[in-house]
Amino acid sequence: MTVIATSEGRSRSAVGQGFPVWLGLAPFALVLAVLFAAPVLSLLRLAFGEGAFTLAQFQRLIDVPVYRSVLGTTFGIAGLVTGLSVLVSYPLAYVMATVGPRTRNLLLILVLLPFWTSALVRTTAWIILLQSNGVVNQLLMAGGLTASPIAFVYNLSGVLIGMTHVLMPFVVLPLYAAFRNLELSTVQAAESLGAGPLTIFSRIILPLTAPGVVAGAMIVFMNAIGFYLTPALMGGPGQTMIAQMIATNINKELDWPFAAALASVLLVATVSLLALFQRRFGLDRLIEGGGGKAGEPFTVTSRGRSWGGWATVVAAVLVAAFLIAPIVIVFPMSLGSSPFLSFPPDSYSLVWYENFFSTSKWMAALTRSLQIAALVVVISVGLGTLAALGVSRMRPRWRALVETLFILPMIVPVIILAVGLYYLLAPTGLVGSIWGVTLGHVVLATPYVFITVRAALKSFDGNLELAALGLGASWPTMFRRVMLPGIAPGIAAGAIFAFITSFDDVVIALFLTNIRSRTLPKLMYEGVAHEIDPTIIAASCLIILVTILVLGANLLVSKRT
Repeated sequence: MTVIATSEGRSRSAVGQGFPVWLGLAPFALVLAVLFAAPVLSLLRLAFGEGAFTLAQFQRLIDVPVYRSVLGTTFGIAGLVTGLSVLVSYPLAYVMATVGPRTRNLLLILVLLPFWTSALVRTTAWIILLQSNGVVNQLLMAGGLTASPIAFVYNLSGVLIGMTHVLMPFVVLPLYAAFRNLELSTVQAAESLGAGPLTIFSRIILPLTAPGVVAGAMIVFMNAIGFYLTPALMGGPGQTMIAQMIATNINKELDWPFAAALASVLLVATVSLLALFQRRFGLDRLIEGGGGKAGEPFTVTSRGRSWGGWATVVAAVLVAAFLIAPIVIVFPMSLGSSPFLSFPPDSYSLVWYENFFSTSKWMAALTRSLQIAALVVVISVGLGTLAALGVSRMRPRWRALVETLFILPMIVPVIILAVGLYYLLAPTGLVGSIWGVTLGHVVLATPYVFITVRAALKSFDGNLELAALGLGASWPTMFRRVMLPGIAPGIAAGAIFAFITSFDDVVIALFLTNIRSRTLPKLMYEGVAHEIDPTIIAASCLIILVTILVLGANLLVSKRT
C-alpha cells in the first residue's frame, strides 16, 4: 500500500508540473463561453424581455392552442419514437449477443454505417422509398396487399419511420452491451429449474437489461425533442415540432422573443433530462463501455434456440434490413438515366454523377464543405485533446461537472445553437462567410473528440508516463514519444467524428450561410424540400462513399496501432 501511495503521489506531482490542468481546460472552455454560452444565453434573454422582465411570451405559449398543440406534438412524437426504438432494438441486440464473431461484426457494421451516415441522406432515401410511387408501395401493390398507394410520407408515419431509423442505434448499442454483460450461468440456472423462454425473458433478461434500455431511451428522447430535419422533410402540418416552430418564428415571422421562449422550453427539457441521466447512469456510459462480468458471457444455451429465439432472429433480420435499406437502395437509383426516380431504373447511366461534377453550384458546395470540415478537424482535434488531458488530471470532485459542461453542445438541440450563433454573429459580418459555419461546427464537433480521447486516456497506462518522466524526459517529450502513440487511435477516431459531424451538418448551415456560401448538405436540403432532382441522389451516394472511406481509414489506423 505504501508503494502504491508513493507512486500515485509522484505521478500527480510530475503531471502537475509538466502539464497544468488549466492549460488543457482553458482553450475549449473559452470557446464554449464565447460560441456556446454567450449566444444561447443572449437568445434566451430575449424570452424574458429586453427592457423590463416579463413572462408574456411564455403566457402566449400557454394561451394559444396551436402552440400548446406543438408542445404536445413534440413530446408525443419523441415518446413514440423512443418506444419504437426500444421495441425494434431488442431483437437485433439479442441476436448480436448470441451469434458468432463474424456475424456479430457484420451486424455491428449494419448498425454503425447508418449511424454515421448523414441524417439528410437517410431522410432523402426514405422519402424516395415511401412516396406514392416508391419502392415500398410498388412492392405492396405488386404483392396484392394494397390496391392503391399508401401515404407513408408527409404525415405521422413518415416522421416516426425516419426518426426511428436515425435514433435507433442509440438504443441498440447500450442494449447490446447489457446483453453481453449478462452471465450465461444465470439463464442456465433458470432453465434447469424449468423456466420457459417467456419466463426467462420477463423475469431475468428484461430486468437485467433494463438499465441499458433506459439509458438508450433517455438519449433517444433527448435527441428527439429537438429534431428539425426529419419532421420538416417527412412530416406534414400536424407533425410540426418545437424546432420547426423556432425556425419559422425566426425566418418568416421575425419574432425573436417568442422563438427565444420556445428555445427556453426546449433547453430546460433537454438539460433536465441530461441531469437525470447523469444522476442515474453517469457520463461514463457515454465515454466508455460497461465492463464485462467475470462469468461466461450471455449466449445461446445448450438447449439451442427456442421457437421464440428463432422468431427473434427473423425479427432481427427485418430490423437489420430496415437499417440498411435506405442506404443500399439509393445506389442503383442514382445510376438511372430518367429524370424521374424509379426502382429498379429502366436504364443505367452516369448522367447524374456527370451533372454533379459538371455543375458549378454542386462543385462549389462540395469544395466549401470539404474546406470547412478540414478546418473543423484541425481546430477541434486540438481543443478536444487538450480538454481530455486537462480533465484526466482533475480532482474527481469536479471532473463530472466539467465533463458535463464539455459535452453540452452535443446534447442541446442544434437548432438552439444555430439560432443563437446567428443572433450573435450577424452584427459581425461572419454570417455567410466560411468562418461563421466553421466556428459553429467546431462547437458541435469538439465534444466528440473530447469523448474519444478521454476514453483513450482511461485505457492508457499511467505508469508509462511516470516511468518516462522518472527517467528525465520532459513532459512534451514524454507526450510525443510515449502518450501520443498510445492515444493515437482515440485522436484519429475523434478526427473522423469531427469530419463527419461538420460535413453532414444542415441546421447550422441553414442559418449561417447564404446562396453564395452554402454547403453541400444545405444545397441538398433545399432541393429535397422543393423537388427531388436525381442529382441529389448522386450527391447522397457520394456522401455515403466518403463516410465509408473515412470510417474504413479509421479502422485501418486502429488495427495498425
